[in-house]
Amino acid sequence: MTDVGGDQQQCSPEELKALFLFESLTDEQLAQLCRAGHIEVFAPGSVIVEGDPVTPLRVLVDGDLVLTKWAGGRELELSRTSQPGAFFGARSAFSPVGHDHNRFSVRVTRRSRFFVMPAEEFGAFVKSLFPMAVYLIDGLAETAEKQHRVADERDRMLALGQLSAALTHELNNPVAAVVRAATDLRGRLDALTVPLVDSEFDSAALTFLAAAQTDLVARMAAASGQPLSAMQASDLEDEVGEWLSSQGVADAWDMAPTFVEAGLDSRWLERLLPGDQPPSWFASAMKWLRHRVEAELLTHQIHDAAQRISGLVTDVKQYTQLNSAPFQLADVNALLTSTLRMFAGRIGAGTSVEVITDFGPSIPELLCYPAELNQAWTHIIENAIAAMRPADRRMLTVRSRLDDDAVRIEISDTGSGIPADVRGRIFEPFFTTKPLGEGTGLGLHLAWRIVVNRHGGELLVTSRPRDTTFVVRLPLRPATEDGEGP
Repeated sequence: MTDVGGDQQQCSPEELKALFLFESLTDEQLAQLCRAGHIEVFAPGSVIVEGDPVTPLRVLVDGDLVLTKWAGGRELELSRTSQPGAFFGARSAFSPVGHDHNRFSVRVTRRSRFFVMPAEEFGAFVKSLFPMAVYLIDGLAETAEKQHRVADERDRMLALGQLSAALTHELNNPVAAVVRAATDLRGRLDALTVPLVDSEFDSAALTFLAAAQTDLVARMAAASGQPLSAMQASDLEDEVGEWLSSQGVADAWDMAPTFVEAGLDSRWLERLLPGDQPPSWFASAMKWLRHRVEAELLTHQIHDAAQRISGLVTDVKQYTQLNSAPFQLADVNALLTSTLRMFAGRIGAGTSVEVITDFGPSIPELLCYPAELNQAWTHIIENAIAAMRPADRRMLTVRSRLDDDAVRIEISDTGSGIPADVRGRIFEPFFTTKPLGEGTGLGLHLAWRIVVNRHGGELLVTSRPRDTTFVVRLPLRPATEDGEGP
């Protein structure tokens, strides 16, 4: 959208001098302004539009103007004034750092007149009169931007450290299981190969073992995922132990738990028995089959641990959105789930923090920056965990649902609450109530920037003791890739 223009009129130095912005200028300086600029008259309607390239300096001579900004799919009014001398566009004219696009919209509610001066000429005018001041403003703007970049980077590194710690904790168990099972498997393979190499079995025994091995592998696969209760396992172990003992198998009671764990029972063993009486090699064959079952169980353990590792890697990729375009369709519930998994070991099973999830069904995918939304969830959850440290009952609740034209996400905790006198400041950069050294004061500010600035959403908080809820509303209307709404 191009800049809106009004009817032009001749500029009067006397009229400019009546404005507080120019009251200290000399007659020559006022005349210089009038030569470079002019008066524009606007009928009620738009003057500048949020997201458009920066506009010239505009100073209200007379009229009424309203500043607005898009958030959560709605245009919010920031302020309105009829004060002559109110201006906008000035900063961008001589200090372009971070001001290359309009950050708000301006409209007038009645016929209004503005002094208008092109940005380049106004910048040159200011620099000719106040060169040092301009350099100071430029320097302050650049320093502020650098401080924000450094602080943002530090916050990202802290988040990366927390992610690495959580991932290390979660990977430790499945990796240890793989190492342990692989070591044990090596011993079982030796126990399986030695009798075969030493020719302990004749051809009949080998035929029996080949058929039994094929059948037990199939039965173990079918029994997978059907765990027995402690009582059921104990009864089956007695049954299998008695049957093996009756067939003259040594260590029958040691073998029984292994066969039962694999889903094998006495009826299966009876069907294996060749003839009415066990042959002389039957006891040795049962010992060999026991090692074969143990080897198969160990491969299952390795497979399950590898699946757990693969799942963790998938969760991390979902959380960080690696190998994905930054701006894409994403499932909000999946993003919330992956973020919660990154906190495993700190919340949920085995911790003092109970987690309750209540995700709404049929929530459509959103065009968004998934990795950034995960960062926003992380900052809010980190804040909730810290707030619950002194609490007796610690519960984190995460909900999602459709809310008119938006997706609503609620993250609640049972912490001590946010005092009313600081509640309005929690999204400010560098504001923190945590002890020195425990927080940067940027977490909630970054969450606000991600939700509001990048996604055109809303981030609100309600709080009372033992019930604090952060509410995120993400509009269903597509955001544009530069973070502005349509």
